[in-house]
Amino acid sequence: MSEFTVPLRRVMLLQHTLEAGGKAVCQVLRPERVFDARLEIENDLRSHHIKANFGPLTASLTLLKGDSSKYHLLRDFLQDLANGRTESGRQSAEAIAMREALEAINSVIGPTRMAYISPTTDPERPFRVIVLDQLGDICARTKGYSQDELVETVRSQIRRVDERLEGLA
Repeated sequence: MSEFTVPLRRVMLLQHTLEAGGKAVCQVLRPERVFDARLEIENDLRSHHIKANFGPLTASLTLLKGDSSKYHLLRDFLQDLANGRTESGRQSAEAIAMREALEAINSVIGPTRMAYISPTTDPERPFRVIVLDQLGDICARTKGYSQDELVETVRSQIRRVDERLEGLA
């Protein structure tokens, strides 16, 4: 039996609701089954307060507004709930490595771009990174094993995009 997952595109769709507050439904998938997670999000000046319902199961999470990995933390939280791991505070080595890689990538892409990181099924390249610009266009993407490898590939791709844009100006 495979685990439930929240696809990256679903997390990206939740982004607006997380920022604006309100209610949303997010599908949590596995090949043979789909669950709807019902979310209620309330915001204050510093944080997002999330309440999630999976049928009779209810849990809550608070995320800081300035945390660059909050979308990934929301995805992990929903996946943990769907898979019966309610102790979301305990992070795996993979989750820690992904968070550190995301922070390193965010330090090189600049404030006008948004990076997303997710696991893959490839043991030799277990992490996938996608970087979007303000319009939602992909300006970098890669798979890799280590934080340094991901950062260098993204930095190189971003540099090429920036050089092309400078050539057009």
